[in-house]
Amino acid sequence: MPERKTADARRREIADAALRVIAEQGLGRFTARAIAHEVGVSDAALFRHFETKEEIVLAVVDRVEEILFAGFPPAGRDPLERLGRFFRQRVAVIEENPGVARLVASDALAQAAPPEGVARVAELRRRSVRFVRACLEEASRAGLLAAGLEQEEAAVLVLGAILALTQGGQLGARAGRSAALAERTWRALDRLLRGPASVEPVKS
Repeated sequence: MPERKTADARRREIADAALRVIAEQGLGRFTARAIAHEVGVSDAALFRHFETKEEIVLAVVDRVEEILFAGFPPAGRDPLERLGRFFRQRVAVIEENPGVARLVASDALAQAAPPEGVARVAELRRRSVRFVRACLEEASRAGLLAAGLEQEEAAVLVLGAILALTQGGQLGARAGRSAALAERTWRALDRLLRGPASVEPVKS
């Protein structure tokens, strides 16, 4: 006889199913019926674990935060090394969980989430940006950034590359080669950030 799942395990399963619905069907099809179908339960069973659809959305936001920031912040004495680890980890995580990218990037969440959920997703975005900027500021103070490269410009390069890799179809178009593409992209960024006088990029 299969082991009965705890309430917390079932709630997590529902949140993961909701993320899959977002990834495969988009936020426009984010309905209780679609989530229940993905889990393999009835609508009524779904609402034995959540009182409202808004509660499901908040549970999804919890899972997104858990997925995005597992092992955060990355270790490393060199701030650009830490930034490289963050870059690779973020690209890999979003490739494995495409619903995360859709939820974090889309303004359509406001149609399904209570204000608390919208605010929390916005804070997830800001938290990532703050980390990137903090690494670059530390690198600048340590004299690691290329001469003439402003921190804000560098942040746009790093964040833009993550966006292009995870939302521009690059990963899906090269199935099985995404890690190599992300690695090559980071090495190019590392050379650009450190400048022509730098030694070989720091290996993370």
